[in-house]
Amino acid sequence: MLKRILIIGAFLGGLAALVFYLVASEEDRLARLTSSTGGQVTEVIVQTDAESDDATTIVHYNYAVAGQVLADQSSKPDDVSRIFPEGTQVTICYDPAEPGETEVYATGQTCPPR
Repeated sequence: MLKRILIIGAFLGGLAALVFYLVASEEDRLARLTSSTGGQVTEVIVQTDAESDDATTIVHYNYAVAGQVLADQSSKPDDVSRIFPEGTQVTICYDPAEPGETEVYATGQTCPPR
């Protein structure tokens, strides 16, 4: 019985450490997105989980940095397709050291995102 408790405790501790790492990594990534440029939504895909009814929106967009046109995509929780319809002008926050590292926001967002 004690062995099971220890195994379950170790599993839960490892799971908690993984969640902490993922959250910290995402916060670090977003903190590096200190530059911004305008962009345009090129495609929007809403995916709904059949079991939970939870939605995720994949927003595809183009943007330009230093005269080079780039394309990327961003995953947003929920169905936010009304905020990001195709053709909409958006704010792209990007890492000036790695312009391919981006996040898309409605026009007017300041970078880094908060």
